[in-house]
Amino acid sequence: MSYSQPRAGVLALTVFAGIGLALPAAGQRTLSYTESDYHFRNGIELFEKSNYGAARYEFRQYLDRRKVSENASEAIAADQNVVDAEYHIALSSLYLDEPGSEVLVDRFVKNHSQHPKAGQLYGDLGQYYYEREDYTKAIDFLEKAVGQNASGPQMAKNKYRLAVSYFNTQDVNRALPLLNQIKLDPDAEDAPAASYYAGVINYRNNNFSEAVADFKRIAQNPTYQNEVPNWIAQSLYRERQFDQLLAYTEPLLRRGGTNLSDVGLVTAEVYYQQGKFDRAIPYYKQYLAAKGAKVPGPVKFRYGQSLFRTGKYDEAITQLKPLSTGKDTVSQYAAFTLGISYLQTQNPSYALTAFDQAGRLAFSKPIQEEAQFNHAKVQLDLNNGTDAVKELNAFLQRYPDSPFENEANELLGEAYFASNNYPAAIAYIEKLKRRTPKINATYQRLTYNQAVNDYNAERYAQALQNFDKSLSVQADAELRQSAQFWKAETFSAQKQYDTAIPMYASLSRTPGELGAKSLYALGYAYYNKKDYSRALTYFRDFVGKGAQAGDAGLVEDARVRIADGYFATKQYNEAMRAYDEVIARGRGDRDYATYQKGLILSYVGRDTEAKAEFDKLQRQYPGSRYLDDALFQAANVDFEKGAYQVAIRGFSKLIQDRPQSYLIPSALLKRATAYSNLQTYDQAIADYRRILNEYGSSDQAQGALLGLQNALNDAGRPEEFSGVLGQYKKSNPGSSDVEKVEFDNAKNIYFNEKYAQAIQSLLAFMQEYPASPNLNEARYYVGESYRQTKDVANALRYYNLILTDGKSEFATRAATRAAELETSQKNYARAVRNYQFVLNRANGKNEEVAAKLGLMETYFVAPKLDSAAYYAREVVEAGNVLPGAQNRAQLMLGKIALSRNDYKAATAEFEKTIALAKDVYGAEANYLIGEALYRQKKYKESIATLLKFNETFGEFEYWKGRAFILVADNNVGLNELAQARAVLNSIIENASDDRVVAEAKQKLAALESKN
Repeated sequence: MSYSQPRAGVLALTVFAGIGLALPAAGQRTLSYTESDYHFRNGIELFEKSNYGAARYEFRQYLDRRKVSENASEAIAADQNVVDAEYHIALSSLYLDEPGSEVLVDRFVKNHSQHPKAGQLYGDLGQYYYEREDYTKAIDFLEKAVGQNASGPQMAKNKYRLAVSYFNTQDVNRALPLLNQIKLDPDAEDAPAASYYAGVINYRNNNFSEAVADFKRIAQNPTYQNEVPNWIAQSLYRERQFDQLLAYTEPLLRRGGTNLSDVGLVTAEVYYQQGKFDRAIPYYKQYLAAKGAKVPGPVKFRYGQSLFRTGKYDEAITQLKPLSTGKDTVSQYAAFTLGISYLQTQNPSYALTAFDQAGRLAFSKPIQEEAQFNHAKVQLDLNNGTDAVKELNAFLQRYPDSPFENEANELLGEAYFASNNYPAAIAYIEKLKRRTPKINATYQRLTYNQAVNDYNAERYAQALQNFDKSLSVQADAELRQSAQFWKAETFSAQKQYDTAIPMYASLSRTPGELGAKSLYALGYAYYNKKDYSRALTYFRDFVGKGAQAGDAGLVEDARVRIADGYFATKQYNEAMRAYDEVIARGRGDRDYATYQKGLILSYVGRDTEAKAEFDKLQRQYPGSRYLDDALFQAANVDFEKGAYQVAIRGFSKLIQDRPQSYLIPSALLKRATAYSNLQTYDQAIADYRRILNEYGSSDQAQGALLGLQNALNDAGRPEEFSGVLGQYKKSNPGSSDVEKVEFDNAKNIYFNEKYAQAIQSLLAFMQEYPASPNLNEARYYVGESYRQTKDVANALRYYNLILTDGKSEFATRAATRAAELETSQKNYARAVRNYQFVLNRANGKNEEVAAKLGLMETYFVAPKLDSAAYYAREVVEAGNVLPGAQNRAQLMLGKIALSRNDYKAATAEFEKTIALAKDVYGAEANYLIGEALYRQKKYKESIATLLKFNETFGEFEYWKGRAFILVADNNVGLNELAQARAVLNSIIENASDDRVVAEAKQKLAALESKN
């Protein structure tokens, strides 16, 4: 009985201690219980303050005190506080993350399996691991806690934690039922969060209707209200409920708010899919503004596409350009759309780069194919005919069944045409199994152009063949008539006038220019047949029609031929009137008409008037190519009527003033005859000897030999003739003479361009025949051979030997060559001296203009720009006496201005050059306009100028290459480095001029080194 009361007392105290009541001490035993309770209460307080180490100590003190108490084992078994103490010790060990803490928990649950604290401990342990995000362990304990089927807030909390743990371990099928229970519980604290997680799971499981319901349930919850719109919009979008989506998102977006960028994106994507690109654009723009650099490439692409589809090409370019340089599907589509956008903004060179990028990527085969086709088309549009030919051929081989096959074949013909490679184009089309009407039209033009080229190159048989090919196609009636005309011209060029005349006649009834030209051609055909009466008829008809057609040059020529026709048919009065009309019209043939009038007057015995006309020509047209003839004929008038002294003065004027004239041998022979007739034999003998010595191979030499024989006989000195005859035979051997054979052989070696062997043969000839009349000609060919083998010193030596002699017809040519070499050696003073030699001895306008061109070029490099400009203006004023001379001089005026940085004046001069002719000088002028703009940092204007190059000057490969190198320089100036690289790579791959390729490689290497 003595032990029962303490146990009961202990039980009472334990209960009270469990509820936190304090009791007064009563005796020694009571004091012991109170002290142990004190440790328990301290442990509870410390645990609640999360001071787990101190709490565990107090709880252990409490248990240790109970063990030493009276009837301790019975008291412990009955004491509820002991269970609490063990429970808190286990939790404190877990919270302190001490080794063996889980063993304490397992022991507690095993020892107190029926105690309520065991179930609570599962929940607490689950919470502990849940909060540490160790969801696998949390699940182990939370499943046990939930398995107790208890109710109340704590059970709801355990279910929520278990569901979230399932969610985080990807076991959403077990998470969703729990979340569904909680989300609908109005008393559950975690119901909004459960609804959110359930919505996410339903969205991921493609249960979009359920997801929408879950998210709408918490639409007004402050925690989730900013996220819910994105989830609802995404769910409706995935469910393709576009009308509901727009009805939900647009009012929301109009109201504004935070975190709505994804809502805006989904709205934009709906409008994009519906093809309402204009309505998609503002939402894409809003999304890009919010996300910045984080926007995915596909979204940027669709925004760019929307801009493109609504015609906002410049904005589309801005969006698509950064995407186009990658190596993925988006990049390929972006580059393709970018290329079309550049075409729409008239920027074909940039389009070329974009299509090239799209064509190199193979993610979408159809896009790759169309991009490569478009690249070739743009090459053709830019008049890069050679490049277009290569690309289109490659395209047809790579895609034999392409939907673009017919168009590619048509374009390939055009590309061959643009590349001026007509034979290849013709051969290509002739091999095609089927031809479209457009290909036939191209074939008609190609064969026509090739025929004209053949005609100009005097390949008449090929010309006729190609004209017939062109005539076999009916596509272009006007071109067909032109082919008929030029076919007739081809027969005329071969003097087959009877074949040509019916062709001209059939065309002469055609209205317009071609009919008029056929009349003109008929006139010449009959004129060349010496059927002057018929020629006159057609020339007169042409003058009427040609004047209407506006072909002033041919009309004036026809007027001259009418006068010539009257002259040839001895209708002298009509001829005189016709020549007077030519003179009155002030055209370029006035000097010729004046000369012809003098001839007519001399023929009809009106010698004074004839001489007056010849004198007029000398006064009014001092640069005329008929000047020598007029001097000769004026003297001949006096000679024919026996006024020998006057005739001698006239011939002497020609001989002295025009020493290089082709009429010198004739003038000498006439003068010698006049001297003989006056019995002034010494002068006569001197002239005859001069002919034999200096012009021994001329037609007048035989007459001079006979005249000399007679003059020596008449002078009583016949014995001298034997020596003269011997010397003549030596200097002028027959055709079988060894000297002639040797010289002809040496010349043949030279003309076959075997210059080293030619030098040996020609030097051997000069050594064996030092007195040969061909000596200066041999010297000239030696000099030329040395020039060709880059031996400048020896070339100059032999040119100067000719100049020292000064009498040879090769002197002017030698002076020109010497001047060119002296310029190359920077011996400008000597070069100028040589050109002045040519100018002073010029025989006609041709040589005069050639000398002035040389002086112009030499003074420019000297540099003496004022002198260069003086001679350039002289050449410009002289007109195109030499082919291209005027253009070359006009170009020089521009280059002089450019060298002075006078860009305005330079551009004006270059534009005049281009207007004169579309030749190589025009090509250089076009390039230099681009350079002038580049120097002024007007990069876009420079590019625009240079990109027109192919339209007019595409055949000049060197200048075309230089132009596109300058395009790349301009791109660098604009900081368009990718474009610059693309242009340079294109030059390297496609240019045919090695100099251009080398420069492009150098530029590209410099560009790459900057990165």
